[in-house]
Amino acid sequence: MENKDTPLLMQRSLLFFALLTLSTATFALPAAGTTLSVESTFQEGGIRGVITEKASGKALKGATVQISELGLYTKTDEKGFFTFSRMPAGQYTLVVSYLGMLTVEQSVTSGNQPIAIAMQENSIALADVVVVARENRKQGATSTVINRKAIEHMQATNLGEVLQLLPGAITINPDFTNVNKAGIRNVGNTDGTNRSSDFMSSLGTSLIINGAPTSNNANLQSLGSAAIVTGTSGSSGSSGSFSTAQGLGADMRQYTADNIESIEVIRGIAGVEYGDMTSGAILVQTKAGKENLQVKGRINPKLTQFWAGQGFDLGSNSGTLFVDLDYTRANDKQTSAYATYSRVTGSAQYTKTFGQDRPLYTNTYFSFGSNLDKVKIDPDANAVPELNRSQEYSYRFSTNGKWKLNSALARQLNYTLSLNYALQKSYLENSGTPGISAVGSSYTDGTFDVPYLPANYTNKAWVEGKPVNLFAKLSDEFYAKTGLFTHRLLVGADYRMDVNTGSGKTFDPDFPYRTNGMNGYRSRAYKDVPALHQLGAYAEDRMTARFGKRELSIQAGLRMDQLQPFRSDNKAALSPRINVSYDLLPSFSLRAGYGIATKAPTLNLLYPENAYFDVFSLNYYKQDPNEALALMTTRVYNTGNNQLKLAKSYKKEVGIDWKIGKDRRLSITAYHDKIDNAYDYMTTLNSLQYALIPTYTVQQEVPGGKPILSDVVTNTPYVFSYATPTNDRQIINKGAEFDFDMGRFDAIRTSFQLTGAYQSTRSTTTRPYILAQEVPNKPMTRVGVFAPRGTEAERFVTSLRAIHHIPELRFILTLTAQTIWLDKERNVDFSSLPIGYIPVGPGQPMAITYFSEAERQQITSADRDIYLSLNEGTFRSESWKPLWLFNVKLTKEFAKNMGFSFYANNFINNRPLVRSTRYPEQFTKRNIDIFFGTELSIKF
Repeated sequence: MENKDTPLLMQRSLLFFALLTLSTATFALPAAGTTLSVESTFQEGGIRGVITEKASGKALKGATVQISELGLYTKTDEKGFFTFSRMPAGQYTLVVSYLGMLTVEQSVTSGNQPIAIAMQENSIALADVVVVARENRKQGATSTVINRKAIEHMQATNLGEVLQLLPGAITINPDFTNVNKAGIRNVGNTDGTNRSSDFMSSLGTSLIINGAPTSNNANLQSLGSAAIVTGTSGSSGSSGSFSTAQGLGADMRQYTADNIESIEVIRGIAGVEYGDMTSGAILVQTKAGKENLQVKGRINPKLTQFWAGQGFDLGSNSGTLFVDLDYTRANDKQTSAYATYSRVTGSAQYTKTFGQDRPLYTNTYFSFGSNLDKVKIDPDANAVPELNRSQEYSYRFSTNGKWKLNSALARQLNYTLSLNYALQKSYLENSGTPGISAVGSSYTDGTFDVPYLPANYTNKAWVEGKPVNLFAKLSDEFYAKTGLFTHRLLVGADYRMDVNTGSGKTFDPDFPYRTNGMNGYRSRAYKDVPALHQLGAYAEDRMTARFGKRELSIQAGLRMDQLQPFRSDNKAALSPRINVSYDLLPSFSLRAGYGIATKAPTLNLLYPENAYFDVFSLNYYKQDPNEALALMTTRVYNTGNNQLKLAKSYKKEVGIDWKIGKDRRLSITAYHDKIDNAYDYMTTLNSLQYALIPTYTVQQEVPGGKPILSDVVTNTPYVFSYATPTNDRQIINKGAEFDFDMGRFDAIRTSFQLTGAYQSTRSTTTRPYILAQEVPNKPMTRVGVFAPRGTEAERFVTSLRAIHHIPELRFILTLTAQTIWLDKERNVDFSSLPIGYIPVGPGQPMAITYFSEAERQQITSADRDIYLSLNEGTFRSESWKPLWLFNVKLTKEFAKNMGFSFYANNFINNRPLVRSTRYPEQFTKRNIDIFFGTELSIKF
C-alpha cells in the first residue's frame, strides 16, 4: 500500500538538497554592506615549508599537513616540502603528523616566509611523550584522543580495552569469550546483566575506521523468534547461546589495537557529517606509511597473542604500503578450556598521491578477520550437555581520498567508498528435554498431522548469515572570509546499504528443533529479507574569529537522513547541531553545544521474524506408530511494526577548558543526553492474540491403523503473546566529566592526571507493560497491564594516574588508583498491582480497561492472573560502599629495537566481600580478579 506521506517526504528531500546547492552558491556572491570575499583576500604566498626528522635531518616524505580552521590538507613531497597557496590572510593552526612521530601543532600566519618543522620519533625517550588519553577540541565536539604510545603502554589486546582511558570508564580484565560492547556515557548494570540502555548505547555508537563506518545493521545471527523473546529484558531480540553482536554495535574483540595509530572518541555533539548514531563515534586511524618491521608477543593467564607489522616505501611516486597480521587465542578461564576464542586478522593499507598541480591524496585499506567462538558446557557441571560455536569471516575494503582542486567553491573534494562482507556461521546442539512428543513445522495457519519424535535426540540448529554493507560519501570543502570570521564550509551527501544474503536458520528436517512450550522455531532465509537503504545530506559552517589572543569558534550544521528512500515506507529526520567555544580569557574557554542525531533500526527490527505457535489438537500416542496420531494446530502472526520510527537523541552540554601555567590544564563537561524512540522488544496490544484452537477426541480405536475421530470438535480458547519491535523506551544519560592534567613535577620525574565522571542513566518504557499469566486449570479471561517502568543507575568514578618517566632510561611506570565513590541502582515504578487489564474472549476488543485507584488497591495475590509476584528486593535500591582498585603498568625500551611491558590489575588483590543492600542474604566479591600480563616487542 502506498504511503500517503511519501510525496511530502520526497518534497522535503528535494527542498533540502536545493538548500544545500543554494547555500553553496551564496558564498560566491558578496552581500551589500559586507566584506565577504572568496578570491580577493587570497595571498600569493599562502603557507609553505619543509618537514624533516629532527634526529637525522632527513626530509620526511608523505607527512600529513593540515590547517585546522580551513580544513586544508596536503602531504609533503620527496624533499619534505609542502605548500598552501591562495589563502585568506590570517593566523591559523598548523597540524603535522607522520607515522611513528609526535604530532606537531603550532600557530602560523599566512605569508611568504617559509616554515621549517623538525619532527621527533614518538618514543618514551622523549620528555614530553604522552601515554594517557587527552581531551580534544579541534573539531568543535567534546572528544578524547588516544595516541599510539598510550595504546602501547596500556598493552591493549583489542579496541574495546582502549576505551577504559575515557573519563568515568572502569577497569576490566581482558575477556574474549563474550561480546565486547562499546558504550559512551552509559552506566551499565552493577551485576553485569544486560539492560536496554546497554544495547541502545552499543547500537548507537558508530565505529569509523579510516573514514569508513562499520555497520552491524544486517547482522541477523539469531536462533530465536519474537515468540521466544519476552521483550522484558530489552534485548536485541535474539535467543540462543551464540556469541554474537546481533542487535548491537561493533564487537570490539574483533579489532586488534596494535595496528592503530590514533583513536578519537567523540562523546559530545559530533559534526553533521557523521550519521546513523545516537551515542557518539569512535574514529580509528590505522597505521599508514613507512616503518620498520615490528613483532610483538603478548601473554597473560587467559590469552596468547602475536602481532607483526611493517610499512614499505614503494619508491618514487609509487606510494607506501603498511601490512600487519595478528593471531590471538583466549580461554574464559585459565584453568579450563570449555569456552575458547581465536582471532586471526590482517590488513594492508596503501597510500599514494596522484598529480602535482591538483593532487589527489588516496588511502586504500583492506582487512580480513577470522573469529571463532566455541562454548562447550562442562559435562561434570551440567547434566544437559550443550555445544555452541560461532564463526565469522569478515572482509573489509575501503578507499578514501582528498582532491585538492583549489577552486573558489571546491577547494577540496573528499570521497569515501567502502564495502564490507562477512560470512557468519553459528551452530548449536543440545539434548533438549527427554520425552516423546511432536513438533509443528507449518508456515501457515491450520491443523496438521505431525509425526511423533523419539524420546531422546539432539536438537541441532545452523544459522548462516552473509551481511553486506556498502557506504559511499562525497563532500566539498571550501572557505571564505566575512569580516573577522573565517568560514570553513562543508557540503556533502552519503549513502548506506545493508543487506544479508545468507541462507539463514536451518534445522534437521528429520529432527526439528524441539521446545518445551507452544513457541515454535522455523527456518528462515535471510536473503529474503529486504535491504536497508539510507540516504543522508548535510551542510556545515565552522566559523572562527580572533579578537587579539581570544578566539570565538562556532560549528553549526544541519543533516537530513532518509530511511528506505526507495520504498513507500520511507522515513526522514532533520538533525541540527551546533558547538560554540569562546576564550573568555586567553587561557580560559567556555563552550556549549546542542545537537540531534538519529539511528536507523536494524534489519531485525525492521523486518522481524513471524511468531509461530504450535498447539496439540490431538495427542494420541501408541507404541505402534501405525496407531498413533498427533494433530497440531499452528497459528502464525506477523510481528512487524510499520509504525517504527527512527531513534533520536537530543544532546546538550556545557563546559570549560582552563590552561593553568605552562603544562597544566583542566576540562570539565556537564551533559544531558536524551534518547527518544529507543528500540526495544515488547508485548503490545497488537501482539496479544486471542485464538480458538480446535480440539479433537478419539471415537474409536482401530487396531493396526489410525483411530476414528469424533465428529464433535470443540474450540479451546488460547491467548498468545509475543514481542514486537517498538520505540517505547526513553533513555536519559546525564552527568559531568572532568580531566585534570597536573603537569610534570621534575624533581620526582612524575606527572599526574586525575580524570573522572559522575554518570546517571535512566531507562524507562513509555508504554504500559503487558503480561499474560496463565493460572492452572483456569481459562484466561484477562491480561494484566502494569505501569511503565525501568531502571535508574548512577556512578561516580575517579582515576588518578601517576606517570613516573625517566627518558634517559627509556622507562615509564604508571600507577593508577581507581575509586568508585558512588554506585547505586534502583528499579523505577515497579509494582505488583496492575493499572488495568485487557479482557480476552470471543468478540472482546483488544483494549485496556483501567482500574480506579480504589479498585487497584483491592487487588491481592489471590488475583493470580493479573497480580505480579515480585521479590521484596525489587523495591530496594542497590547501593555499594566506595571501592578502590590499584593497577600498575610498566614499559621499558632497550635502545631502539626492543621493548618490554608488564601490567597488573588489582595487584594488591583487594576483593572485599560485601553484603547486597537489595538482597541482604547475598554477598558479592567486588572488584575484578588480580590479573597480569607481559609483552615483548622487537623492531628490526
